[in-house]
Amino acid sequence: MIGNEFCYRLFTMNKDLYIVGVGASAGGIPAINAFFDHIKPLPNVAFIVVMHLRRNYLSNLSQIISKHTSLPVTRLENDTCIQSNHIYVLIENTFITTDNGIVKVRKREEHEIVNQAIDILFKSLAEDFKAKAIGIVFSGAGSDGLEGVKAIGKYDGYVMVQSPYSSDVDGMPQSVVKFDQPDVIEIPEQLAKCLVKYINSKELTYHGQPDRQ
Repeated sequence: MIGNEFCYRLFTMNKDLYIVGVGASAGGIPAINAFFDHIKPLPNVAFIVVMHLRRNYLSNLSQIISKHTSLPVTRLENDTCIQSNHIYVLIENTFITTDNGIVKVRKREEHEIVNQAIDILFKSLAEDFKAKAIGIVFSGAGSDGLEGVKAIGKYDGYVMVQSPYSSDVDGMPQSVVKFDQPDVIEIPEQLAKCLVKYINSKELTYHGQPDRQ
C-alpha cells in the first residue's frame, strides 16, 4: 500500500484520471467478464468493481476477473492508492468509498443488512471525481446503484447500464433505465466499446488545439 500523502499528490497532479465504478449482483459475473474481455489499456482510467458478496465467504472475484484482462487486478483488503490502468475489487464483508484518490475500506457492520455497496461507492465517486466519474450497472436484483448513478449524473459524470433484456437478473438495470435516463444502455461487450469511445473522445477534446478566435 502506498502512503496517503503520495496518493494525494498523485490525485491532485492527475486531474485527467477517470474512475469507472462497476456494480453488479446476481448474474453479474458473466457480464463483468464479457465487459473486461473487450477493455484494453486506456490512458488515465482505473476501474473499481463492486459486487454483492456473502459476508463470510472468501470471494474469488478478483481471480475470475484477472482471467479476462491484462490489467493488474487488486483485492481491496486495505486503503489503496488509485492508479490508472488498474482494476480494484471489493472483498467480502466490506464497503468502500474514495477520498482524494484513495480507496477507503471499511467493515460492513452487522446492522447493515441491506447491501448498498454500489450506491455507497458511486455516491463517493461522484463527490470525489465529479465529471470524471463513470458508473456502470450490470445484472442484479433490487435497485442498488440507482441512487449512486443519480449522484454521478448530478455532477455531469457518465452513466452506463446493461440492457435489461441481456441481464440474467434485470432488477438493477431496469431500475436505472426506468428512473435515471442513463447515457448508454447496451450489452456488456458494447458497453466496453462505448466506454473506450467515450474516453478517447474526451482525450481528443482535451489534447486538441483550441478553436481560433
